[in-house]
Amino acid sequence: MRRNFIRTMIASVAAAIALAGASQSAMAQAPKQIRFGLLPAEDPTNMVEMFKGISEHISKTMGIPTSVRVSESYNALIEAMRAGHLDVVYVGGSQYVKMLDLKMDVVPLVLNRDTEQRTYYKSCIISRSDSGIKTWADLKGKTFAFVSPTSTSGGVAPAYLLLKNGINPEKDFKSKIYAGKHDAAFLAVKNKKVDAGAVGDFYFWRWSERKILQMEKYEEANDKLVNSELHVVGCIKVPNTPMVTLKSNGDKFIEDLRKAFETVPQNVAGAYKVWPSTGFVRTSHADFVDLVEMDRMAAAAKK
Repeated sequence: MRRNFIRTMIASVAAAIALAGASQSAMAQAPKQIRFGLLPAEDPTNMVEMFKGISEHISKTMGIPTSVRVSESYNALIEAMRAGHLDVVYVGGSQYVKMLDLKMDVVPLVLNRDTEQRTYYKSCIISRSDSGIKTWADLKGKTFAFVSPTSTSGGVAPAYLLLKNGINPEKDFKSKIYAGKHDAAFLAVKNKKVDAGAVGDFYFWRWSERKILQMEKYEEANDKLVNSELHVVGCIKVPNTPMVTLKSNGDKFIEDLRKAFETVPQNVAGAYKVWPSTGFVRTSHADFVDLVEMDRMAAAAKK
């Protein structure tokens, strides 16, 4: 009798779990439109125009309308999704980690694959080649430009990289600023407003193309800019920029959206020149575990 009772209880619990799962699935509401959000990097009008092809491909593939907007700041983008004003955001990994910290039900969809076929990029500490700053020790007592506290390659990763090399960004700089954009951090270094700064390495090619950075080439494997006005003190790898959506949109919507991104043509993905791209590959939280640890270490140094 007792054995039958236990079996009955197990069956009841299993049925309840299945019913709860079915209820959650039924409650998932896939968006009737996709509102894309982009991090501020360049002129917003140009960014929206460059992203137009990606947006239109997703709209055609998914069979629903899309729209694109550029946020005023990193935090503004997070808050816009948190408030339900955006459905998919193109962010840095640190914004994804920040969303998790805020208990948002976010899931990374795909990673950008750049023109070097990388699904990672690097956060680099830069100085002017004529500054005399060549080593980590040379940074002590200098002025420094981060991009934003929540920027992956301009905030979290460089803080971690500095700490790992004996520089506490909260104590060892004469002063530090948050420039807001990678362009602004780069120009602050270039124009001698600060002695050094942190940027994402994919911008080196972009700035060279725009003729605002002098360089012969970038040797990514060696963290070196050849015949350039900038010197790279050091770099660290971080996962490439992900597209992020909400788990509450439902498994079917998420899988369909992943497939739609995977079929974006190379020339369409490449038109969004803010980040060099040849397309997108699917991702999961596992790709961001190291970044979570970087975030924790950088946060601990501020206490």
